[in-house]
Order: sequence, then structure tokens, then C-alpha cells
Amino acid sequence: MDQQFENEYYGYDPQRPFTEKTDAAPAPTPEPEAFQPQKPLMDASADDTAEQGYNPIQHTAEYADSRFINNQTIQHDDPAAYPPPYTMPQTPPSQAGYRPPQQPYYPGAPAPSPYAPVTPAQPKAKVNPALVVVIIVMGALLTISLFGIVGYSMYHVQNNKEKPKADNFFGEQIPQFTLPDNGGFFDIPSATEPQKEHKESDYSSKAVKDFAGLQLADKPADFAKNEAYNAEYAFKAVADSVVSVLCFTDGTDDNNKAASQGSGIVISADGFIVTNSHVVENSKTAYAIKVITADGKEYKAGVVGFDGRTDLAVLKLDGAKGLKAAVFGNSDDIQLGDDLIVIGNPGGIDYQNSMTKGIVSALNRDASSKNIVKYIQTDAAINPGNSGGPAVNDCGQVVGVASAKIADEKYEGMGFCIPSVQVKQIVDSLIRNGYVEGRVKIGISGLAVTASQAETYQLPRGIIVSTVAEGGPCDGTGLQEEDVITKLGDTAITSFADIYQELEKYKDGDKVKLTYYRPDDKKEHEIEIKLQADK
Repeated sequence: MDQQFENEYYGYDPQRPFTEKTDAAPAPTPEPEAFQPQKPLMDASADDTAEQGYNPIQHTAEYADSRFINNQTIQHDDPAAYPPPYTMPQTPPSQAGYRPPQQPYYPGAPAPSPYAPVTPAQPKAKVNPALVVVIIVMGALLTISLFGIVGYSMYHVQNNKEKPKADNFFGEQIPQFTLPDNGGFFDIPSATEPQKEHKESDYSSKAVKDFAGLQLADKPADFAKNEAYNAEYAFKAVADSVVSVLCFTDGTDDNNKAASQGSGIVISADGFIVTNSHVVENSKTAYAIKVITADGKEYKAGVVGFDGRTDLAVLKLDGAKGLKAAVFGNSDDIQLGDDLIVIGNPGGIDYQNSMTKGIVSALNRDASSKNIVKYIQTDAAINPGNSGGPAVNDCGQVVGVASAKIADEKYEGMGFCIPSVQVKQIVDSLIRNGYVEGRVKIGISGLAVTASQAETYQLPRGIIVSTVAEGGPCDGTGLQEEDVITKLGDTAITSFADIYQELEKYKDGDKVKLTYYRPDDKKEHEIEIKLQADK
């Protein structure tokens, strides 16, 4: 190492220690002793203690001059009282960093005493019996509480095992991609289970053949320069067009007993509402529906049409007029990083018209194996009850419909919205017809088999059949529950999205080959089915 970096200072010459001139040669300064402190809390002999001036049991000493010294001092007038061991040797600074040269002791300065006073042992404090009783009682209560929590947790787990989700063939919590309709606040009945009788509004006459279609507006010409376009402006522009959707099954209309709830967007003054299909259980008749507008007015509503493939539905309010319709923008105009706000009722009507803000995190995202949507991804919070609410740009235009999120401890800020361009296409068809034109179906319900499940249960990838619709294309073909559909035509099937995309190639009345695997005989089978219109 060259001199420049040695000891971190170039040309460093340590200061020499101060010594008075005498006729006799000064005593040589001994080399510093290695630091070997006595272990604390160990008995030391009287000789050792007297020699070092340190009693580790009674005192905290200071380390200097390669030895421990007491903090008690005495005065000396005689320079001879400072023999060489008390003259602090000059040592060059360490390579770890600079340390100023140490100064010698001077005559008349306080010097450390070689003796340490002995502090008498203190008597042990008596324990208060009342305090002991309090500690015992608190410990007992804590133990009882702990057992109660553990017992409740075990009961809750067992209870969940006894009531698996209706669409979970394997009894597993498979999807991390979730539809935040209720967030577990309510039990949503399966569409295959019989519903309790209720009176929903008549939806049969709600379709409007001459509906002009949902209009998508351009951004204002001054959008890029006008600082007035912000989250506050956007909220004020659209808040009056956001509604609460409450669904009931047991004949009640008590808001606290809703079986499902979500948000919706007013798209016409006479009460057409856009929401998510999963909010109404992908059904026209599963629920009696109540809609509460931003000003607190309540309306009965019916389902005009729904589309499970895009998770969109249209409702119509009874007797509504003069409602404020939201302005829809063009989702093709949004860019990565644009501001985005989401408005809805997270957790229910107690938090009606709450706003969360984020950005456009990704575009054209394939986030679900259950539908054919290319989502807008955002980090704006989408909570239970937000489903069906608007995703809005800074100028107050609806560019998406909040639909889903990834709810998992490994993820944060993963929300998904249906783009307004796709919303327009589906909503227009639902209002005009009550269903999406040109769609065909195979008439089954089921569950996608994941790669891990396929390996665990020795099954092929595909759709495991839960029900075969009576009178549907597969009825009477030999296909049965627990069969696994592996191909439609010549296309391998691993998800419902695969089925939906393949069905886009066909029209009502077309015939297609369907391949399935039967676990009972461990063989593949083929059948031919005649597709039907999906109305």
C-alpha cells in the first residue's frame, strides 16, 4: 500500500508525547497491552482488583491506556505520581479511520484511583402478594382467550370445509383472480340451486329494438393543457350517475340482508343501468333487484340481459325518468400511465360513491380464464361492492367498468376493468335483443382443470362438467357430470376462454365435434353436437 492511502492521510506524522527534561534518561514507554477485559459478573480476587483498579461486579469502568481505570479521581502535585503506565502512548491512527493523537497527563490533573470503593449489597425487594394475584388472574384470562380463539378458528375452518363453493369440484380454493361482488360478506346462491320465491320486475318488454347505441365521446380539445381536468373534476362529473345495486332472494328488501350487491352506471335518463353479470348471478331471475341512486331514491329493477363471457349485464329501472346519464369515452384513446379513478360502493351502501385513484397499469390484459375480455389493468383499489362501477379518466368520461381484482397476499394493486369499446358492443346488443347476437352455446357448466389438479388427480387439462343443461346441445349425447371436455372441434380446451373463442367461429345450428375424457373408464370419447343460440 503506498503512503497516500496508508492510515488514510498522506504524509501523516504522529505527534510525539510531552515529557519534561531531566538529567536522568526518561523511562521507556511500555508497549500497549492487549485488551483482555475480565469477564463480567465473575468473582475477582482482591489482588486482581487492586492491581487493575477495576471491579466488574460493582462498577462500570472506563477503558484507556490499554487497561481499565475507575472514574474516581485523586489530586497529585508530584509529577512522579504519573509513572510511564499513565502516559498515554502515541499510536498512529488505524486504517479504519482517523483518531486524533492522545494527550499525556499533566501534573495537577486528576488521575484515576487504583482502588474501587465497594458498594454494600442491597437487600432484595419484597414481592407484593396482591401483584402476584393480579398476574395469575391475567394469565388465566389470557389462556382462556387463546383457547377461545383457537377453538373458533378450528370451527370456522371446519364450517368452510362443510360448505364448499358450488363451482369447486375439487374442494379447493383455486382461483386467485376474483370477482369482487361481495368479498365473502354474503353467501351467493349457486345458479343451479333452486331459489326462494320472489317477485322480480317484469323484464320481458324492456328490450328496445331501435336503441341508438351507447355513444363514445372524444376527449375535450383542451384536455392536455387544461389543468382543471383532475380527479375532483372527474368525480363531480360522474358521481350522480353511479348507483347501488342490491339483490335479494328471500322476499325481503332489507338492505342489510342483500344476497348480492354491487355498483352500476346510469346510461339513459329513463333508467337503463350497466353493471356486472356476476352481480345478478348471471341470471335474469335469480334475484329481486333494488337500485339506489346517488340522491337516495330507490327503484325496483329487472334484468334486460346479461353476458357471462364479458361479465356485463343491463338492468332497467321501473318508472325512472330524468336520471343523469354518464358520458362514456373511448378506451382506445387511453395510454399506459394515464390517471384513472374508480367510483362505487366498496363494502356496500354505507360507503356509497367512494372514489379510489390509480393509473392505467397495463392494456389488453388477459387476466381471466373465465371470459374473453382484454382488460384495462389498474392499481386503483377495487373492493367488494365496486363491481359494475365506472373507471373514469380525468375529464369525467367512463373508459371502463370495474370487474375484478387479484385478491392474494402475494399481490397488491391488481384491478381489472372492462374497456368501454367492448362495453358498448355488448350493451348495445343486450338492450336491443335481451342477449348478445350471434353467440352460440354448448349447454354445460363446469370448472377448468388447472395444471396442478391435472397432475394430482391424474386428469387431462380441460373443463370438468358440473351440469348438462336440459334441452341444450349436449343433452342426450352421453356427456355426463365429471367428464372432462378436452377439445372443441380440433382446438384443445384448457379454459372457458378457449371455448368462448372457439365458439366465435360458429353460428346457430352449426354442428361441431366435442371430445371428452371419462375418469371411470380412463378413455377419450367423441360426440357431435348441434350448437344453439346463446340467448
